[in-house]
Parts: sequence; structure tokens; C-alpha cells
Amino acid sequence: MTSLFTRPLTLLGGAAAILAVHAHAAETPAATFSPEQIEFFEKEVRPVLADNCYDCHGGHKHENGLRVDLRSAIMKGSDYGKVVEPGNPAASKLIKAISHAPGVEAMPKKGDKLKPEQIAALEKWVKMGLPWPAEKAVVETHDKPAWQEHWAYIPVKPQAKTSIDALVQPKLKAAGLDFAPPADPATLCRRIYVSLTGLQPSFEDVQAFVAESKTSSATAVEKLVTKLLASQAYGQRWARHWLDVARYADTDGYQVAGRNINYPYAYTYRDWVVKSLNEDMPYDQFLMNQLAADKMHANEPGHPSLAALGFLNVGDKFISDRNLQIDDRIDVVARGMLGLTVACARCHNHKYDPIPSKDYYAMYSIFNSSEQPEQVNLPVIGKASNEADFKDYEAKVGEIAAKEMEFKKEVYAEIRTPDRVSQYLAFAQEAAGIKDRSTMKGRAGQLKLRDTVADKWGDFVQRHALKGKPHPVMLAWKQFADIPAAEFATKAPVVLASLTKPESGLNAVPRNELAKRPAPKSFDDIAKMYADIFLTCLDGKEPDNADWKQVRELLMSEPSPMAVPVEQANLFFTRKDLEKVTKFSNDRVKLESEHPGAPPRAMVTLDKPKPNDVRVFIRGNPGRQGDPAPRAWLTMFGGETFKDGSGRLELAQKIASKDNPLTARVIANRVWQLHFGKPLVGQTSDFGVQTPKPTQADLLDYLAAYLVENGWSLKKLHHLILTSHTWQQSSEVTPDKNLKDADNELLSRYNRQRLDYETMRDALLQASADLDLGITGGRALAYDAPNADARRSVFLLVNRYDQPTVPAMFDFANPDSHSPMRYVTTVPQQALFLMNSPFMSQRAGRAAEKTEVKGSAIDSKAIANLYHRVLRREPRPDEVEMASRFIQDSDELRLRSNAFIWTYGYAKVTTDVASGKHELGAFKRFQHFGKTAQTKNRWFPADTFPDKEFGHIFVAGNNGHPGREFAAVMQWTSPYEKERLRFTGTMKRASERGNGTRGMIVSSRQGVLVDHLVPPQGSFDFNAEVEVVSGETISFVADSEGSTDSDGYTWTPKIERIAADGTVTTVTKADTDFCGPDGWPMNRTKPQSPLSQLAQVLMMSNEFQFVD
Repeated sequence: MTSLFTRPLTLLGGAAAILAVHAHAAETPAATFSPEQIEFFEKEVRPVLADNCYDCHGGHKHENGLRVDLRSAIMKGSDYGKVVEPGNPAASKLIKAISHAPGVEAMPKKGDKLKPEQIAALEKWVKMGLPWPAEKAVVETHDKPAWQEHWAYIPVKPQAKTSIDALVQPKLKAAGLDFAPPADPATLCRRIYVSLTGLQPSFEDVQAFVAESKTSSATAVEKLVTKLLASQAYGQRWARHWLDVARYADTDGYQVAGRNINYPYAYTYRDWVVKSLNEDMPYDQFLMNQLAADKMHANEPGHPSLAALGFLNVGDKFISDRNLQIDDRIDVVARGMLGLTVACARCHNHKYDPIPSKDYYAMYSIFNSSEQPEQVNLPVIGKASNEADFKDYEAKVGEIAAKEMEFKKEVYAEIRTPDRVSQYLAFAQEAAGIKDRSTMKGRAGQLKLRDTVADKWGDFVQRHALKGKPHPVMLAWKQFADIPAAEFATKAPVVLASLTKPESGLNAVPRNELAKRPAPKSFDDIAKMYADIFLTCLDGKEPDNADWKQVRELLMSEPSPMAVPVEQANLFFTRKDLEKVTKFSNDRVKLESEHPGAPPRAMVTLDKPKPNDVRVFIRGNPGRQGDPAPRAWLTMFGGETFKDGSGRLELAQKIASKDNPLTARVIANRVWQLHFGKPLVGQTSDFGVQTPKPTQADLLDYLAAYLVENGWSLKKLHHLILTSHTWQQSSEVTPDKNLKDADNELLSRYNRQRLDYETMRDALLQASADLDLGITGGRALAYDAPNADARRSVFLLVNRYDQPTVPAMFDFANPDSHSPMRYVTTVPQQALFLMNSPFMSQRAGRAAEKTEVKGSAIDSKAIANLYHRVLRREPRPDEVEMASRFIQDSDELRLRSNAFIWTYGYAKVTTDVASGKHELGAFKRFQHFGKTAQTKNRWFPADTFPDKEFGHIFVAGNNGHPGREFAAVMQWTSPYEKERLRFTGTMKRASERGNGTRGMIVSSRQGVLVDHLVPPQGSFDFNAEVEVVSGETISFVADSEGSTDSDGYTWTPKIERIAADGTVTTVTKADTDFCGPDGWPMNRTKPQSPLSQLAQVLMMSNEFQFVD
């Protein structure tokens, strides 16, 4: 099969490749594309590439030389040639790969095939010639050893006393520009709140800040920044940023055999990050704890900071593939903390940076020398909140453990029965002659033997009988095994006579057994004899002498399967056994995830008893071993060998060292990006030689040095940035700035930013007064959990395997791997969510409910109150006027929707003696709604059904039953004035019993319109056409004809409007608009109130969704 993205890689230049980055020819300038084509790319193509391709083929990682985040890189292709043919999608390997065409490796590797509309968009894009915004040509040539002069690898120097503004302003002046005017106080107040806490200020908070700013803007900012940095919300907001870096999730990815994928204790890592940031833990200590808290707190079992090790363990388990697990840890440490793409050196020396494969595998050795305990053995780092809950939890854990141990005992006993031991021993001899492993496993399967048990007996026989000098106990096995099967009958007696002599060297136990038994007829007899001897040992019935002790010592030592204790019987589980054991495991995970008595535990990593260094995997293949790669630091920074256990603590110390040129720069760049909306270094997780020196390199170094010199305090760094004039600028853009500083690299203004998903969701919950800021941690809740709307988004479940669509739609970080930054997209689905989602309408409805309205009219004061709640400001007079008109229009629309509303009840039908005509009495509504034996949703009069007084009377959407004394009534009220309507519907009686059911259509203004008795097993088509007025009620009546025997009926009345030109339109049908307890059709979305609609409009506005 031709593979577009994966083939064996050929290395050129050997070790010299790590010392040089070869020159790249500049790509021929791309064709000029129209604005419409660029817009198509940005809306339809870039989001698909970002979500599905960048992890393996983005700026940090170029699997097989392919990069798809630059047009020039796509045009260049992979290590194996071109991947696109502009204008010809059918000939493009890229299109073939995503289409899963035969002969090309299907892409993406992870996850599902792209949706048809996504594939169609990429095909259209290729056909258009790959439209892409203009790229800056970056052509750098690095000669040996030019990497040493790369700006990011040069140590950060202590900075002379200066400021952010003093570093920014000279560049602006040189370009003929100046700072933008300061942001107005209200805008600045909201910006500070969102940037530091991810929350919105209240209307009163803004007013207070504006008032204080009139006296001294600098003092107002200083006080507010200090106040918010001290709030719990600060740590919650900035923890979410770090959790992107840490590829945090509360679950594993895909798993097999139906295993529960929850990480019950991932939340302890998230809560530790929140707490550490709120306490302003020095950033160097923050990093070190996440790599080696177990070493730093070695003498403090249960230390809360053990939770920090979740950083290494909340990633994907890759279906227990240890190589991929370690690769993931290397990647998250290197890119997340150092800004280096070390994982690119897995298969070959790094293509650009001075990172040889040996460095990758040195780091691999560090994590390979570490291990993660089973969940049940994770250290407890706190107490359950309730002692009774804890005791109940322990009891349930004991129940699950007892069931699992019982099953282990069953397996343990099964492999020790006489027949099974004989079978395994006989097979061990047979397997010695089978060279092919798969053939041997197939044969074991035929005999219904457990693979692991058979392997261990095979190893036992090979080691002690067949290879080299046999053990005294196994000498008989060796000599009888050497007899060809065809000659066994003739030669066995000779061997037997020799072995039964005292001087034979055979242990006395098998010697005596041979002497007592008849001469063996086949080797199976020998296997049976040894089985009997071994079982005697296992039963503990052997005599206490030296010969039997020698047998026991042999039997109870490796690799004998009998040496495995019952607690480790899981080593022998078959696939079928594992299915059963998986249930025990799932029960335990569910208990740990949900039981209130489960104490918090830390997802720790611990050192193995003995370090386990590896060799370089040639081309990334574990089966091809190269040079040793002992635990060590990166070659480019000295390459010191690590000696302390796994080396994690030494690695942590190297990363967190003030002498490390990368660590402080990387985090300073991340902090700046999150405050300013754009990083100083575009590749936030790749500071390698391919990343050009930033325009504001001196500013970055100043921030990095400031961080280190101020005790690695992130809070002080935040304070420095937010109190600068540079950050407090408005986002005002002038034609001159658009021309000279289009990308704002000179920092001539603030970057307007859209709220990220979590901040948007939290802001909506604040506006609706649903958010409970008193909840500060604990187990994650699913987005659809009953009380999830009271929680900040940071505390909701991140499901790696089944991610909710809405967060992903709003660019939530993909937890499959480290996320350098949020890639902001603008797609139609976002607007559709804001307009149509139940969550939005619920928030708007709640905001309207919480808005003070005097009387029934929504006046200017009510509109102002809503503006205070949602936009945190006073509305302008023109906004009040527009809002009033909007509410009036909405109210009219709402009144029209009354045409869908039906009510249900009962009334007496009387008969005029003189005329014989029927009349409808007073209508009374049914008081009960719910499920009865026959129908899921129906209305009925009493809390019991059938009822002594009312009998079987009920009404459902298209059927019902009259009562003994009362008729069943469906009633509709006209919202129309002087319009012609038609009322139709067929009533049917299915039963042949009874005396029929009377159907009537009755107008409150015009009396009985139709009256007909429907006989048993009969039907009648009701039809009436009249002019109605607003408020006129039409009742559809079903009455018994004296007897209620089998009076059940079906009837679906339909109401139609007849226009002057004869056009007929359906207004409502009784079944599709069947109304529930809230008085609204169950199959229709309930319309929002006018004030709720206005609230949603405000929530959708750019003013709400963006931060200026």
C-alpha cells in the first residue's frame, strides 16, 4: 500500500544532522486569491485542518516531513513527494487519504473519518488552487553550529531597570506610531475581570471602578488587579489555561473490552493546579511538583502536592501501549514546559533542532524507569467529608475485592487440579518440539489450556530439564524425553532400570515413584508422575526431608506457574476471564467516581525499584535496538547523566533552573498571549530554530527575567502586565496603524478578543444568576448533569473519548495531546448555537425572570435593569427605543402562538326534552396529567385512574374515553378576529360493544356546530366551517350515550384557516399540538417571553461576546 504520511525514514548525515538546520528555498509566491476564496478557506478549511491535522502535521510536529499549517509547506509535500495537485483534487494524495481511497493510508489516523461536508470543502479548496492568506517568507540558513546563536537558546540576562512601556514605545516611534488612547474605565474594568478571573464584573462593580477612576485611574487599576489576584476565581481561570497545556481530561481515550474510561481522581490534579495558582506557588516549584512531587515529598505520605503528578497521568492511555504513553509524556513535558519538540526525534534526529534521537530516548528512559500504581493503590491525600459515607464506601470496596478474589481463587484452583497439571506438563514437552509460536498457541487453544500457564510450564521444563544440565528432580524427565516416541516401549525399561539405581543422580522422590509404578508406556506416564509429585507438594502432604524440600524449592521458584500466589492469579486470565474481571474493575471505577465517601487520591508516578534505561529505537522501532540511551539531560544544554532513581527530580531541577534559557521565556510568552490575545512568539510551544526571533524579543526577555528575579511569582508578572499602559490601550484602529502595524506586532493597540468557551458559558450563567461561585472544586460533573449549570466550566467533565460538541465548536482545547494555544475559528455553527440552543434560551429566560419588572408592562426601567444584568451598563436612549419596539413586536408574535394551545377537561351534556337537541354545560379543566396503563401522556380528572366518581374519562393527543356522568372535552380558543375557519377530524369506535359515542363540535358563541352519534365499530367525518372572533372557544366533545361500555375512541381534530382567495392553511392539530402540564404543545419549542428574547439578543451581541 502506498502511504502518504508513513514510510520508513532515511536519515542523511547521521549525527551531523543535529548540528545544522539546512537551508530552505523560499516557496514561489502563491497566486493572488479573491477575498471570497480567502473567506472560504478561513471558514470551511482551516478549522478542519486545525482540528484534525495539526497535532501530527502542525508547526510543532511534521510526521514524515509533512506540515499543513502553511501553504508553502503543503505545496512542498512530505518526505515522499507532493501531496496536492492544485486544481486537481482527484489526483491529490491528500484528498485520497481523507477519502479513505484504496492504496493510500487513511487519514486522520486518530478519530473518525472526516464528515462528507468536510471532505467536500477540502476538495473544493484544492480545486480552487489552495487559497490561503499571504504568508511571510521565512528563509533562515543555519550553519554549524548556528543553533547556539538562536535567540531562544541564549541565556536570559538580568534586565536593567525598565518597564514594558519603555520597551514598546521606541519601536512605535520608529514606525511613526504611538500608543492608542487608554481604554475607557468601564471597558478596562471588564477587561481586567475577564483576563484575571474569566468572570464578568457586576453593574455595581463597573460603576464603582468608573467612579474611582475619576480620581486616579492608576490607583483604581492597582486596587482592582490586587483584589482579583487574591480571589479564588483567579486560580480557577488560570488553571484552565494550564490544563490546556497539560492535555487534561477526566477520562481515558478509547478502550477495549468495555472498560470504564473514567479517571476518578483526575479532579485532584485540577484542584491542585487551582490551589497552587491561588497561593502563588513559585512557577519553578509548580513545574517541579508536576514532575517529581513524590521525590520532593518523599518523607511525607499523603502530601497534598502528590496530586501534582496528575500532570504525567491524565493523558491518553493509548489502549495500554506503553511506548505511546511515554511519547505523550515526553511531548507534554518538552513542549509544555520547554517549548521544544523533542518528540520529533523519536524516529530520527530532529530535522531542525539540535536534538538527537538519543536525547529522546534518554528522556524515554526517565519515564520508563517510573511506574503508575494501580488505581486501588493510589495514595490517599485527604479525607471523605462524611465518616459514615467513608465507612459505606470501604464496605463496598471490600465487597468488590471479595468477588474479585473469589474469582482468582477459582482460576488458581483450576490450574492445580491433577488432570490440568498433567495436561500442562505433557504439553510442555510437546511444545518443546514446536518452533512456531502461533502454531504452539493454536495447539494450546485446542487443548483448552491457558497461554500463560502453558508458557510458564514450558519455560520451567526448558530451564530445569531440557537445556544444559538437568536439575536432580527433573533428570528422569530429561532422559525419558530423549527417547524417540517410536522407540519408547523398547528403550524406556532400560532408562527406568538406570534411573532407579541409588547412584543415578535422580532425586529420591521421583526415583521412588518410578520404582513403585509400572514401567511407563509413553511420555504421558512420566508427565502424570511428575504431576502427582508436584500436587503432593502443593497439598502440603509431603514428608519433611531433604529430597522433598528440594522438590518444593524447585516447584515454588520462577518460572514455575505454581510459584505465583493466588493474589496474582490475574496473570493467568484468558480473554474471557478478563471480560468478567473488567466488570469488577468497572464497578470499582464507578464507585470511586460517584461514591461520596471515596477519599481523594493522587494520580502519582513513582520510581521503579531499579531504573530501566533503554537503547535508541532505530527508526522508532522497539524491535531494532541501537546505542544505549541512559537517563540524561538534553545534549544541547550539557547532557548530564541522571543518577537519582528514575531521574525525574533531576529533570525537574534542570527544567526549573533559572539558568535554563527556555522555561521562563515560554511561560512569559504564554501569559502575555493570554492577556493580550496574541503571543510575542507565534509558536507558543516551539521555540526551536525554525521559529524566528520575535519583534518584541527584548520585551519577552524582560518579562522572563522579571519573573525569575521576583521569585518566579506569576501574580507579580500579571500585575506588571496589567498595570502597564501598553495593556491598558484601547483596541482603536486607525488607517495608519492598519498600514504600518496590521498584525499589531508593535503593540500599537489592544487586541479585541472573543470570549473563549468557558468564559462565555460562565458569563451566560452569571447573567442568569445561576452560577454558584462557592463551588470551588471536587469531582467533575457532566455538562448535562442536573446541577451542572451552577458550576464554573473549569469544574465540568472533560471527556477525552466523547467530547461534547458545543465546547469543541467554540475551540475548546483538544485533550488528546498538549495544546499550545486555542486556535480561534469563526464558523456558522457558533451563531446557530447562540440563536437556537436550549442552553441559550434557558439562560435568557432565567435572566428575564431575575430582571425586576414593575407591573405587567415592560417599561424603560425594566429594559435598563436587563442591560445592567447582561451588558453591565446603562442603555442609551436609542437602545431603549429599539428594545421597546422589539418587545412590542415579540409580544405580537407570542400572541399569535396562542393558536397552538389546547385545554382539556370535562363537562355535562344535557338534552332538551322538547327539541331533542344537546347542550354543553360548564367546562372544568382536568387536574392530572401523566401516564396510565395504556397511554404514556394523558389528561384525567382525579389522582386515581379509573376513578370511582369519574370512571375511565381521559383525553390524550388523538384518543380518549368519556366518563359516566361527564363528556371528555378538548377545547381551543381562537386568537383570530372575524376569520373563516374549518374544523375537521374523523372519530372512530373500534369496539363492537357498547351503544356508541356521541361526538360534538360546539362554539361558545354559535352553539352546536356538529352533533353525531358514532356507532360501535363505526366512524364519522366531522366538518364545520364558520367565521370566528377572538376569544371564541371551540369544544370537541366526546360523550357516552348512557353506557360507557367500550366507549374508547380515536379522534384527531384539525383546524384550518381559509383565506379570502380560498387558500387553506393548517392552524393546529390535536395530536401534534397536544399540550402538557405547562400549557404548551409538547412537540413544539415553547416561545420565549419578549424580555427573554431581548436578553438573548443582548447575550448574542458582540458587546457581550467580545472583550475590547
